[in-house]
Amino acid sequence: MSLSLKINIVEQNVTKVIQFDKNTTIFDACRMIREKTTDANLGLAKDYGLFLPGEENSGLWMELGRPLSHYTLKEQDVLEYSRKMRQLRVRMLDGTVKTLMVDDSQPVSQLMINICTKIGIMNHEEYSLVNESEQEEVENKPNFGTLTLKRKIKEAPDKERDIWMENRKKKLKTDDDINWVDHSKTLREQGIGEFETVLLKRKYFFSDQNIDSSDPVQLNLLYVQCRDAIVDGTHPVTLDHACRFAGIQCQIQFGDYSEAKHRQGFLDLKELLPQGYTKNKNVEKKVFLFHKDYAAKNELEAKVCYVGLARSLKTYGVTFFLVKEKMKGKNKLTPRLLGVTKESVLRLDEKSKEIMKTWPLTTVRRWAASPNTFTLDFGDYSDAYYSVQTTEGEPISQLIAGYIDIILKKRSAVDHIGIQGDDGSAMLEDNVAPTKATIIQHQDSGHLHAEQDSLSKPGIMIPGVNGPQSYQKGSIPHVQMGAFVGQVNMA
Repeated sequence: MSLSLKINIVEQNVTKVIQFDKNTTIFDACRMIREKTTDANLGLAKDYGLFLPGEENSGLWMELGRPLSHYTLKEQDVLEYSRKMRQLRVRMLDGTVKTLMVDDSQPVSQLMINICTKIGIMNHEEYSLVNESEQEEVENKPNFGTLTLKRKIKEAPDKERDIWMENRKKKLKTDDDINWVDHSKTLREQGIGEFETVLLKRKYFFSDQNIDSSDPVQLNLLYVQCRDAIVDGTHPVTLDHACRFAGIQCQIQFGDYSEAKHRQGFLDLKELLPQGYTKNKNVEKKVFLFHKDYAAKNELEAKVCYVGLARSLKTYGVTFFLVKEKMKGKNKLTPRLLGVTKESVLRLDEKSKEIMKTWPLTTVRRWAASPNTFTLDFGDYSDAYYSVQTTEGEPISQLIAGYIDIILKKRSAVDHIGIQGDDGSAMLEDNVAPTKATIIQHQDSGHLHAEQDSLSKPGIMIPGVNGPQSYQKGSIPHVQMGAFVGQVNMA
């Protein structure tokens, strides 16, 4: 059966009506388009693809191996024949912007490898992109300003919106409203155009303990992220700790303390201290005292000191979500913070961020996310499920799955090449008894191509506190290995 489609050749700004068979593959469709195009200025065929436009600048790139019938196309639908390579503006946390060339047809998970490599970051799986748009609240001050990105709150009926929770999230600086880009989709599928900017930011705190002055790129990114989290109150700190952090920051920004230069009124305390400490008596004098302690340290050494002190905080590396939980014997739901780290899931006091309960990730067997709830199953480690009310169930689920993916991938790599010193890998001790010699060798896998996939697979889960709802599920998979074993008979 034939299908007439309008093909917009973007570079020529020309639209042609071409008739295809519905079983024609996208690859062959691209070939037919080029055959009917006389302009010799087009680039190499491999650099082009067919794009199916959607609403609000979104859409999807059509896979070369799929037939046209795979997509719900109608007569006279419009497809774009355009280059797959595009520019992407990437903003760093320190305010600098880099413009990179990326393959727009690839999912973000693949783009992150290219982006991080060009910037000089090795562990790309621990970073992600935040979508910047004109509607987002962005405060970006050169050299020392904080930068905050928040996702637009979807309009909802007043009865469904909890204004108190929304305001509380802003005050507590939770991760609920950060608009992380979906790694499974392309940029165009998510409506991120060529002239928009994305923010590169660490999402998973896993191997950051190894970052030091030998890796200045990641050290600077980690320093800026820690500094902003301390100044904006994400990490609660005492007055002494706040002043010490501010003193190190002064060493980084201004160099060694100078009595003639660094006098009362020199510092902008709002850029150095959490809001609650800026008006304390003699606080600037106290900051200068700590500034003197770090004299003679260069910028990199001072950043190492700052990051090292930040790692000592109880809330370091924790991603916070404001949720509501039901208390025993009470019908009213109580606000609570749910935290996720590389090692555990935390239940924290909503006001002080004191840790009330810790569940190691190794005890998490399954989890389920529905539109209004999130539930954890600890298997034999707990007699009951832990269920909370939240609209952020899917982001929480993705964060836990992401950490488990990284843990399993790192463990697999360490166990394979024998690198020591990784705290996340398991150690197995076994007694070896004398026996016959054996040959152990890898089984030939043939000429196959590697495929990237999530190691976190869905499980099953009971509904949340609000009754049956749609939900997303996940669980920790078992490791599978294969080997060929042969026996040698000794003469």
